[in-house]
Amino acid sequence: MIGVTLALPEGMWEELVARLALPIETAAVITARTLAGPGDELTLLGRSVHWAPDEAYTVREADQLVLESWGWAPALGHAAADGAMAVFVHTHPGEPAQPSERDGVVDTLLGEPFRVRTGQRRYAHLVLGGTTTSPQIAGGVLDTDDSWRPLRAVRAVGRRLRVLLSVAEPANAEADDDPFDRQVRAFGRPGQRVLKALHVGIVGVGGTGSPLFEQLVRLGVGELTVIDPDTLTAGNVTRVYGSGMADVDRAKVAIAEAHAQRIGLGTTVRTLQRSVTALEAAWALRHCDVVFGCTDDNVGRMVLSRLGYWCLMPVIDTGVLIDTAADSGAVSGVFGRVTIVGPGAACLACRSRIDLARAQAEALDPVERRKRAAEGYAVGLADPDPSVVAYTTMVAATAVGELLERLFGYGSTVTPSELMLRHHARSISLNTAVSRSDCYCADPSILGSGDSAPFLDRTWI
Repeated sequence: MIGVTLALPEGMWEELVARLALPIETAAVITARTLAGPGDELTLLGRSVHWAPDEAYTVREADQLVLESWGWAPALGHAAADGAMAVFVHTHPGEPAQPSERDGVVDTLLGEPFRVRTGQRRYAHLVLGGTTTSPQIAGGVLDTDDSWRPLRAVRAVGRRLRVLLSVAEPANAEADDDPFDRQVRAFGRPGQRVLKALHVGIVGVGGTGSPLFEQLVRLGVGELTVIDPDTLTAGNVTRVYGSGMADVDRAKVAIAEAHAQRIGLGTTVRTLQRSVTALEAAWALRHCDVVFGCTDDNVGRMVLSRLGYWCLMPVIDTGVLIDTAADSGAVSGVFGRVTIVGPGAACLACRSRIDLARAQAEALDPVERRKRAAEGYAVGLADPDPSVVAYTTMVAATAVGELLERLFGYGSTVTPSELMLRHHARSISLNTAVSRSDCYCADPSILGSGDSAPFLDRTWI
């Protein structure tokens, strides 16, 4: 969504919120890398938090604080060394997060030294109010053109996905004919506002991606970025929602966009008919609050697996497998998988959900791949796997359900990072894998790296 989002690892967010338990105001500096564009989008990726020492306060009361410069200056050095900007944070414990007149004066005093000492052209502030159980946020960014831009939301990513909208964000007026009325009865008006504020990416709008897309539109998600390189074939029509035989040879992303327009709930749809292995496509996902992976290729999964850590977002990867008996062709097993990767969870490679040999072959030029496969040096092109709309839809619904549970926390206190569905056995199993110590997903310095070159630390085609 257009506006400024501050994305934080869950642990950092919990550390900030814990300070609301103190009866006096507290100050800190967050170092954050920036993701800018396209248009007015700006995402700040929290890298570290630095608390002002107790000795640096000359005044520290329930409704005000005064801080010596040495209480915040060292954090600016950390930001400069990391190529990051600095965000000044202070609490309003037990009070609304609305900035006061004095906060505006502080911003005027800090804006220039923060920008100069970090070597960045932006300064930001965050006011954290409310309580530890009901926190509130507000704030803004002094941008490169010296204009102030309000903070839209804070996104905290880990076991859950927390999206807190700024107290300055206007609430939609209630209407008697609200199409989301029945949904509001489940998640509340604030929950519907969060859904409207979400920017969700979907990679692949085929058998699993198209029912997932449809559900997100009907939930009222405000913005969807949809990426798929393919056109519709006659064999896709049985599984792609919103399509018909007249759409054969039409781009799948165009079918999805037109379908959202017909539904008419106001969702903004951005489309890109490219593979996510292209830099342009992966780049288009970096401002999303969450990304769903509905692609069959392993090299695409390698890209998506990294995205969650570099850009501080959950990536929800899906898979469907139908086993058939070799002799009769009868279905012998229906398996589904929903895996959540990103900060605090093991990546797809650590979970062995990526076939590295096949990923290497998929990255080859098609002519070279066929040549090497014929010579026995690469994995050949496989025949299409069996696919049935009931099972792809089931996995899509499970994936959307995981997003809702992480946003609203209605389920068990145990939050697994993977669900394995065995439809033929009517069973679901849960697991939480551990990262390999030598993998990027176990490296805290990777979190929030953003668009540092090369993007996602990989070679692009």
